[in-house]
Amino acid sequence: MDRIEFIFEETNEKVIFCIIANMQMNEVAYLLVVDEKEIDDDNPTAYVIKAVEIDGEDVIYELVDDEDELDLVSPRFEELLEKSDYMME
Repeated sequence: MDRIEFIFEETNEKVIFCIIANMQMNEVAYLLVVDEKEIDDDNPTAYVIKAVEIDGEDVIYELVDDEDELDLVSPRFEELLEKSDYMME
């Protein structure tokens, strides 16, 4: 499983996320991720992050917290996950 390092801007906390699914929508790259510490939990918290800047091989992601945007991408992630062990709630 691919992993990505993410730093929360507000707290400067560094987290390693496991990438559960990825997709492109409206020319934006989205990832569905879970903290690697929770990956084996029964109910891990999933986050949607999106690429906001690409500089060569470096990609800057931010959390998607806009409800309208989440409503747009969540059904697509649900489709991608239908046959996996992860369920979105």
